[in-house]
Amino acid sequence: MVEFPDLNPTQLLIAASGAGFLLGCLLSRMASRAANQHSATEDPRNHLIRELEADLRTVRRQYEDSQQALAEKSEEFATAVETLQELRSTMAELEEEAEDIRTENKSSVAKMRELRHELQDRATQTIREHMRAEEAETELQVAKAGSDAVLSEINRLQAERKQLTDTMRILEEQVMLDGDSMESDDVENPENTD
Repeated sequence: MVEFPDLNPTQLLIAASGAGFLLGCLLSRMASRAANQHSATEDPRNHLIRELEADLRTVRRQYEDSQQALAEKSEEFATAVETLQELRSTMAELEEEAEDIRTENKSSVAKMRELRHELQDRATQTIREHMRAEEAETELQVAKAGSDAVLSEINRLQAERKQLTDTMRILEEQVMLDGDSMESDDVENPENTD
């Protein structure tokens, strides 16, 4: 048995790595020589067939990958078409709603114009009625003032009439009294009647 001197773990690791490298080189040389000997005796058509088989396997793998990618893209396309159709139907609904809103907006604007004109007409009519009411109130005040003046004049005339009537009655009474006294004087002095 071979005795190894005491080596630390790093030195052992380096030694094992070096031995492994040497062993790998040796084995690869041996394999390369065996392949060279085998290829020298082998028919070149077999080598071509193996290359073609390898190419065929590569092409089949690429074909399968392409088929899978195509299937995935087809699914994505179908999903995209469905989404597009949904979006188109949604857009059509939104267009209909927008058209309805435009129509309602136009009718609302027309109604607002009509209401504005009606409101203006009513405001004008209210102003006219207010002015007429003020004119009528002024005329009424003038008529009331005139009627008050006429009423006070009538009251004054009635008072004056009453006063004149009273004065006339007093005068009549005096005339009667004077007439009675004259008659009695005439009766007493018939000579004065000539």
